[in-house]
Amino acid sequence: MNKTILIADGESRYRELIRQHINSRPGFRVVGECRNRCETIRYVNALEPDVLFLDIQLSEANDTDFLQTTSHLPKVIYTAAIDSGVSQLANRRDSTFLLKPYNDKQLDTALQIVSTVPAFEGLTHQAVLWADRPKSILAEEGGRLKRVSLGDVCYLKAAGDYTVIHCAMKQYLSSSGIGAIEKRLDPSLFIRVHRSFIINIEHLDACYRDIGRWYLTMEDGRQINVGKHYQENMKQLIL
Repeated sequence: MNKTILIADGESRYRELIRQHINSRPGFRVVGECRNRCETIRYVNALEPDVLFLDIQLSEANDTDFLQTTSHLPKVIYTAAIDSGVSQLANRRDSTFLLKPYNDKQLDTALQIVSTVPAFEGLTHQAVLWADRPKSILAEEGGRLKRVSLGDVCYLKAAGDYTVIHCAMKQYLSSSGIGAIEKRLDPSLFIRVHRSFIINIEHLDACYRDIGRWYLTMEDGRQINVGKHYQENMKQLIL
């Protein structure tokens, strides 16, 4: 039996892109499209789709409350533009997530995930999808742009409107602010721990608490204190 799909997005071009892709893939069928929040709630309850493509602008960035307003709970694939305040959901590890503009590979991966995960139980069985994240970046070095592998980046430090990229042996300068860079990094590896710092957890050596605050020791010996507004990000790493 085909899995039924409901598409909720305020922009017709993205609804059409998803619809055309699904129509070319066996095993799935689009049963409706929605343009706003109220329409989405009504269609979810009436059509009871297996899967909901949901733009985070329609969920008003509060997905739990949104789904609690529906009597039916589909599996959800969140979609968002890179500049749409995505960081709140980006740190979640329980959501299938697509960044616009998406491509066939990303859509196929998302559909594969929702086809194989167990039935929806709250939000706990969904998987993170940050497809096609860059593996390298270009950073300034001596008036030229140097390719830097993200795996070699230990941490990033804000420097006014710029960002200093710290690797084990070198430092590079980016003309982008740290907030803009954060949106482009894989949140499963790079975690914002301070207003001025993003760390690569693969280069984190140790962490400890003192007087109610977290402190980090990086592999190069750098000590970084975790900002009070970023404490929750550290708790996600502790098993």
